[in-house]
Amino acid sequence: HERRRASSREQPARLSSLEPAAPTKLADASCSPRATGRQTAAAAMVDAGPAPDSSKSFAASPLADRSGFLDTPASDSQSGFAYTGGPLERLVFVAPAAISMFLISFVTLWGARVSPAFTVFFICCYVSYGWVKGIHSAVFSLFVGIPRCHAYKDANWQELARNPQLQSPILERTFGPQGPVYKPGRAPLSVETTIQSSVDGAVKQGLTAKFESVVHVCVIPTYKEPLGTLRKTISTLHAQSCAKDKLIVCLATESRDHEAPEKVQALMAEYGDGLLGFFATTHVLAPGEAVGKSSNTAWAVRCVKHTLVDVWGFLPEEIMLTVCDADTYFDPQFMDCLAYHHVQDPTPYNTTYQAVECFFPNIWAVPIVVRIKAVIDSVGYLGQLASPFSHPFPFAIYSQSLRTAVECGYWDVDIIPEDWHHFLKCWFRRDGNFRVIPVFLLMGNDAIEDENWFAANKARYTQAKRHAWGAIDLAYIVCQYVDRSDRVPFRKVYKLFAHAAEHHISWTLYWITVMLGSLVSAWVNPELETFPFGIGLRKLAMLCFLPMMFATTMFMIGDFYIRMFLLHDRRHFEANVAPIWWQLLSQIQWLLMPLADLFFGSMAGLDAQLHMAFQPTMKYEVSTKVAKEGVGSRLGGGR
Repeated sequence: HERRRASSREQPARLSSLEPAAPTKLADASCSPRATGRQTAAAAMVDAGPAPDSSKSFAASPLADRSGFLDTPASDSQSGFAYTGGPLERLVFVAPAAISMFLISFVTLWGARVSPAFTVFFICCYVSYGWVKGIHSAVFSLFVGIPRCHAYKDANWQELARNPQLQSPILERTFGPQGPVYKPGRAPLSVETTIQSSVDGAVKQGLTAKFESVVHVCVIPTYKEPLGTLRKTISTLHAQSCAKDKLIVCLATESRDHEAPEKVQALMAEYGDGLLGFFATTHVLAPGEAVGKSSNTAWAVRCVKHTLVDVWGFLPEEIMLTVCDADTYFDPQFMDCLAYHHVQDPTPYNTTYQAVECFFPNIWAVPIVVRIKAVIDSVGYLGQLASPFSHPFPFAIYSQSLRTAVECGYWDVDIIPEDWHHFLKCWFRRDGNFRVIPVFLLMGNDAIEDENWFAANKARYTQAKRHAWGAIDLAYIVCQYVDRSDRVPFRKVYKLFAHAAEHHISWTLYWITVMLGSLVSAWVNPELETFPFGIGLRKLAMLCFLPMMFATTMFMIGDFYIRMFLLHDRRHFEANVAPIWWQLLSQIQWLLMPLADLFFGSMAGLDAQLHMAFQPTMKYEVSTKVAKEGVGSRLGGGR
């Protein structure tokens, strides 16, 4: 571990001189004498103190000065590592698999022999836990999340920010300080917070002034992503209502992707004129780093901080970072909506903003089992964001202030599932005073699609296992609390740990407990054929499972409504290409929901837990994507 840290301290000097794999016009622009002179002048400006109009100076500069490959990280940053390999970490790495194996053996083997009554009670409670969770997500998605998505979609966020007297969409949630939520037609909520720089103390006060000061940087980590997919993603950023004046795109590539410079050049030529800036970074994997989105994002953000803050003189408080997948299709008003939320947030630097992610863009092009899981995840996640009783974690598309990222030590580089982990890192760096605020605009990601049925299901299983690898962060929570027990209240850590464990352990075991437990326990102990009350465990479990049909019905309604009325006019969404008769007939797909949960939930989760217990390292395997819009052949890449 110490050798890893030593290598990370040497890394900036080693990487700063690297060029992209192939010389391009963009690379020449970033290393040209003109660029060098610009950096020297900007450095002198920084020495004299950041200029208050740095963003205007940047916007007024030629496009060649606002684009290119960035290869120098911020001097005050270094690679961060999450894990040390200590005995406590190793113990908690084993814990999820040990708990899972204990519960599986209990419901299938020895529980019925030791205590039939308790086994029946436990299995029925577990069944009820499932339908309570399902109904909870479905109800809040259908009756809270969807109306808020409608309100967000219909709002004009620029107009609201520039004329606060129209209406104030920001209201505190009824249940606890969950953050600002848009509700039309309500009286203004007085928010007296200001944006004050930690660099020069400059203060911006008032809704409009704070809103206009925000500059967006969208970091897109990519590895061998098809050019057609990248083109669709950047086209939705190019279509943002503030793209020309406030949006900078940073394409975070890997040195192993030798085609990346050519793709960046093509995208820059096509979209550069419509953006405030267009940069790219080339990440070289250093010793101890994990291949994947986290290490790539860490390098890109460090380089962005150097260029925009250290060189151009932007204030960290002015910059909003958005990290997304390479196949993310944005709502045209997302950046303005994000800025509106941020400037009215009472604790803007203790917040991660989460958009509503869905997998509807290519929903009719994927295998039926992949499709049903994509629908459950899409509608269910909206319900989690809308519910005051949930503890949502960031997922794939999230935003925060650059100041937050800098003060919390950027992204760790030895991590696979970076979204949850970065939230947890910020949570502990802020001593438990950190939260997720939902932004109820729908963002699209492609569901896993491949050249044939078997390959697509295999790729989806690999993705599910990678998501389930997030259980490794349970060890991070425990170790961080041990280090910070004097600053973080136990009740907060317990709540955080319980929510994370419920997702990675309890829900993972649901299919096995419900399906196998109710069947196998009766085979192991025939007494359960009639116990209790002469009904038998199998029939009792089925009775307990009936409310899940109500939850499934609401999921079906939510699926139809979102596709028909919220996504019907969105670019790159093929959510309604299938004829309506086929969409109705295909609802028979819900009979395969147990199969989807088995393969992409329980089996993938147990696979990750056992892998983690015996070998707590994982090779990052990117999800395959199909190139569309007539661009080339299929390449690797993805989440």
